[in-house]
Order: sequence, then structure tokens, then C-alpha cells
Amino acid sequence: MIDRTIPFEFAGGRVGSSIDDGERLKVLSSLGLLDSPPEARFDRLTRLLCRALSAPVALISLVDDKRQFFKSQVGLSTFWAEARQTPLTHSFCQHVVTSERPLRIDDARADPLVRDNAAIADLDVIAYLGAPIRSATGHVLGSLCAIDNTPRAWSDEDEAALLDIASLVEEQIQFAENEKRWRAFLDAIPQMVWSALPDGYVDFYNRRWYEFTGLPVGSSDGESWQDVVHVADRDKTWASWQAALSTGQPYEVEYRLRDGSGVYRWALGRALPLRDHGGAIERWFGTCTDIDDLKQLESQRDVLRRELGHRIQNIFTVVAGLISAAARVDPSAREFAKSLSDRIVALAVANRYVQTDQGAPQPVLQGSLHDLIGTIMAPYRRPIDGTANVIVEGEDRPLSRPEQVTAFALILHELATNSLKYGALSVQDGTVTIATGQEGGQSMLTWTEAGGPRIPGVPSRRGFGWKLIEMMLDQIGARLERRWEPGGLIACMQMDG
Repeated sequence: MIDRTIPFEFAGGRVGSSIDDGERLKVLSSLGLLDSPPEARFDRLTRLLCRALSAPVALISLVDDKRQFFKSQVGLSTFWAEARQTPLTHSFCQHVVTSERPLRIDDARADPLVRDNAAIADLDVIAYLGAPIRSATGHVLGSLCAIDNTPRAWSDEDEAALLDIASLVEEQIQFAENEKRWRAFLDAIPQMVWSALPDGYVDFYNRRWYEFTGLPVGSSDGESWQDVVHVADRDKTWASWQAALSTGQPYEVEYRLRDGSGVYRWALGRALPLRDHGGAIERWFGTCTDIDDLKQLESQRDVLRRELGHRIQNIFTVVAGLISAAARVDPSAREFAKSLSDRIVALAVANRYVQTDQGAPQPVLQGSLHDLIGTIMAPYRRPIDGTANVIVEGEDRPLSRPEQVTAFALILHELATNSLKYGALSVQDGTVTIATGQEGGQSMLTWTEAGGPRIPGVPSRRGFGWKLIEMMLDQIGARLERRWEPGGLIACMQMDG
């Protein structure tokens, strides 16, 4: 039997306590455990204590200055089990708090400390074994106790088992405190935050979720969250979630979510798995971000882009028509007018390759590099004894940089125009080979003329076309090397992307 007259000294230096100690009561209140609903993690420990000590009753009792509250209980009569508390007149646990040490009572009816306690008659408490439950700060919050309704000589092994389980209770209280802090933090985040078990069962939402959806707390747990997803988006959203669960890959999907007023708003759902040291998923953490305003802006920009693209095409048509009309009035300007008109047509062709898909945040390029080359070179193609005079070869790839398309189209047009005037395309049997590829992150294009008029050397005169090419190269950060071989011009262009 431990001598109860010796006060227990806690490592932090606290000796003894009192029921109405203000600091202790403040810590107890801050934990939010008083009057909280039963929790499975605590109920498991009281059941474990009953089995370990073969005791009919076990309690996790939190003691304030007026009562003891049962955070968990096993074996109490229906009345006390439903009440989940007693006044201090019915409390043995208060003595564990004041002594800050374990308490053994073999027969309460004969023990001077508790023989007048009302718990003997009302709760049938005869034998009692209790251990302090401490907070992280060392304050005694109450007692974990085992109770028997007959006299019992508690052993040192009984007390050791009780102390071990009491330490588990303290760990769960600390976990609960940490969870409370995290919930407060997550509730302060403007995004909707949620978490799920490894199998995908969603068991937590922060306050922002309930504020947005207007749902009662807990009503969207499990798979019920789908009820507020737009019916047209449910299959896609569910398939994305199941794919993430089966592969362990991050989850990301856009869908419409019903708010508390019944209006559907676009949301971006994301989740990442939290893994243990062995790589197994312990939990999923996710967010839902309201992106409806962004979606509306994107939709408006899409309308503007399409309208702008249409108007630009009209401008090209009008300008080309004005140039043609002017050339008819002044025949001497026809050659210049044709050259200028051809360049405008090349711009119009390039502009048609830059379109905007519905809902896309940026312009989308239609077709491939070879498609664009083929379109620009189409006016210059003609058969030579059954073969083509313009050959496109090498690696084809999708167009990826809208800002390069117009400049590239103009460069290609100028090369073709010069070839038509002075190079391989100016004669019946001349050919141009355009080879494309990639090297070291650079896009490569090689223009090779063959079968044209013999070139004696580097031309001494540079026309406006070459000046235009240099302007376009500078605009897109590209380089062009030219070699005038006797058989024709070879031009090698390099640019990023």
C-alpha cells in the first residue's frame, strides 16, 4: 500500500494541488473536453482497463471545482451513464487530483478518506484504484480509475497496468489538443479544406466548407459530398477521385459546387496523400478553391479573343482589298502592291493558326509545324515532271508558342518570295527542301534551294524582304545563318521551343 500522506512531486516542481486551483481549471477548460461527446479513442481505453484488471467499472474522470465529468465510462448504471457526471460529493477522483498521485482503496466503507462519500451508496463504489491524468503542462486534470462493487486488495501489478493505460489516456488528450489547434488553424484558412482516410472516406471538413455549402456539420462525410456537385460533373469528379485512390497520385479536378443559396460555382479540387515511412498512405488532405470568378473572366476573355480574331481577319481582307484597288488605279504600283498584299495574306494565314478554344486560359495553336509550312508554301508548289518543287521533311510537332507563329510565317513567306524572284522557285526545275527538327532544346529549320540560277557569290544588295526577316528574327529571339552556294541559298534557322 502506498502511503497517501506523502505528496507526489511532479518533475516540473509542482507539489500537491487543489480542486479550485485557478491555473489548473484554466488548463482543463481550454482543452474543451468537459461536456464533450463520447469518443471511441477514449472508450477503447476504459474497456481495455476493465479487461486488464477484471474490473466491472472504469472511468476517465475530469474534475473541476464543482463536479467530475466522465469523458468515458464503462459499467455504470444507466442513470449515471447517461448523466456522465456527478457532484464532488460523489467523487473519489478529487483525492487523486489533490494528492497528484495514485490512490488505492480496498474497501471504501472502512477507509477514513472516503467512508462518508455518497458514491458508496449511490454508485456502489467499494474498491477504487485511480491514477492521475495530467496535461502537457503537468496539471492534474482528473483520474483514470477502476472500480469494483466488492472489497478488493489491489496489487502493485494492477497499479502498474493502470499507470500504463493512464499514460495512453494522456497521449490521446494531447492528440486531441493538437487536433483542436489544427482545426482552428484550418478553420482560419479561406479555402475549403478536407481530409479522408486511405480508402477515400472523407471524415473532416473545415468551417469554410460548411459556410460555403450551408450543410449541417457532418452531413457530407463519407461519399455524401457528391450531393453538392453538379450532376453533370459527378461522374468526372468521382472517376478522378477513384483514380487517385487506386494509384496514389495527386488528385486534381474542376467541377461545379452548389453553395448555400443553391447557386453552382466552379471549384478546383485538389488532394495529396500523406504517407508513412514505408510509403503507405495514412491520410489524404485536400482543398476546394472557389474559382468561379476566374472561370467567368476566362469565358469573357474567350469571347473577346474569338471576336478579335474575327475582326483581325476582316481587317486583313479589307486592307488587301484597298491595296488591290489602289494598284488598279496606279499600274506602276502593281508590283509593290502585290508584294505587300502577299505579306498581308501570309499574316492572315498565320493568324488563323492561333485560335481560342472554349474555356482555354491561353490561345491554342491549331495544327502542326508542317501544316503551317504547307499552308504558307501552297502558292509556290507546282509539279516538276510529276514531283514536287517544295519538299517538307524532318520531325513534325504541334505548334506550341503562339507568339512565334506570325513572325515565323512572315520569315517563311519572305524566303519563298525571294526564291520566286531570284532563286530556285524562279525556274522550272528548281526545288526547295524545308527540313525541321530539334536539337538541344532548340527548334531547327533548314531551307535548301537546288536547281536555281547559279549564284556567283554573296549578293551585294539587301532588299526590304531581308530587313523584314531580320526584324522578325529579333522579335522571336531566333538566329538565321545564310550560305549562298552555287546551287542555291541554304538558310539555317534556330529558335527556342
